[in-house]
Amino acid sequence: MKALIICPADRVEVEFLTNHVPLALAPVLGRSLLDLTLAHLASLGATQVLVLATDRPEKVRAAVWHGEAWGVRLEVHPEQRELTVAEARAKYQAGGAKGWLPAPNDLVLLDRLPGNESSLFNNYGDWFNALLGAMSGAVGDRIGMREFAPDVFVGLRCQISQSAQIEPPCWIGNHTWIGSGAKIGPNAVVETGCYVDHDADVANSFIGPDTYVGALTEVRESFAWGRGLLKLKTGVFSEVADGFLLGRLTSRAKSRRRRINFAGRIAAMAVLLLTWPAPFIGWLRTRRSGKPRLTPHIAVRAPLVGAGKLIETYRYYELGGFDGLWKRWPELFSIARGDASWVGNRPLTPNQAATLKDDHEHLWLSVPAGLFSLADAMGCAESFGEDAKVHASFYATQRGWRKDIEIMQRVLAGHLKSKTSKQNSDLRGSFNS
Repeated sequence: MKALIICPADRVEVEFLTNHVPLALAPVLGRSLLDLTLAHLASLGATQVLVLATDRPEKVRAAVWHGEAWGVRLEVHPEQRELTVAEARAKYQAGGAKGWLPAPNDLVLLDRLPGNESSLFNNYGDWFNALLGAMSGAVGDRIGMREFAPDVFVGLRCQISQSAQIEPPCWIGNHTWIGSGAKIGPNAVVETGCYVDHDADVANSFIGPDTYVGALTEVRESFAWGRGLLKLKTGVFSEVADGFLLGRLTSRAKSRRRRINFAGRIAAMAVLLLTWPAPFIGWLRTRRSGKPRLTPHIAVRAPLVGAGKLIETYRYYELGGFDGLWKRWPELFSIARGDASWVGNRPLTPNQAATLKDDHEHLWLSVPAGLFSLADAMGCAESFGEDAKVHASFYATQRGWRKDIEIMQRVLAGHLKSKTSKQNSDLRGSFNS
């Protein structure tokens, strides 16, 4: 039996949804609208499906290929403009309806959920309400999805902090991280592969796939996808420039360790030469206290070639007599040798690396160890806590020279601020005495 699907072209009423994908591939609680419709037609007996695509047909073709996932023969045919159902019927059913599914499932305009007569794309409210209404019925055909609590649906391999507050109704897609103190719901849809950082607040909102919601960020009555933010009441769209507030996660993290930049190694040597008095001061302090001058550590890293077991290790040192960043001064030697980088994820011991549970956490080791890290920039109190793991995975997918510069600026600014505060505190203490 044959069937035809007409993919919608641009709809100005829901333009925000088309910023990332064609409307045919718009996410619906972990699956795309086209995916759901193909599954529905296959269940009705369709064996051959023609998909008419106007908007980015190459993306539609890449998403469905030849229909093997649904057990149908599928062809994606580009069209210059979106055809009406009547126009498509006249063009593609000229020989009659024999061999086609019974109407109206023979020709489907992809603007509604299967079995639902309400259009999704009249406005953002219709789209969002359709998602909220489909939650309970969607659990059965989403792999690993379960009802964690009444009207709280949680996907496969999610990590939700015990201190997070989840208020129904809400949907949390597969491979999603919810940080400590975060608030999700009511009426929240967090799609697949998202990171909601600590103390963020998401309510009456839709979070698109692979989106990072930063620490302390509030998303209310809005659509957030990547760096884009749309306020539902006003329809005002904005592009968030600060990647620490809102950003898009990518799949750039590789299973092999990238080589350390040669210029970074030269810079490390230069800084070592310029700051050599630091270890001398540390030596004087440790000499009086009896503490070791250098504390050795063993760090684990991914092999340079391949993605096998974590069998490579290297030695690095911390400087006695100092706290904070100065304690890491000997790590400049690791950068100069090519064992570490200026910005990366902090070194892990073999025991710490052995506790990494899944692919998301193992992203920590997909980038070189760094003198500065995103967790440092975000002020994480624990270097290997849950928040640090989230930041490490996020950095592994978002790393780039602009992000590295931003991290270095934040870490150094925080170090100078804390140093100034300490000096002021010491000064006040001397006056009081």
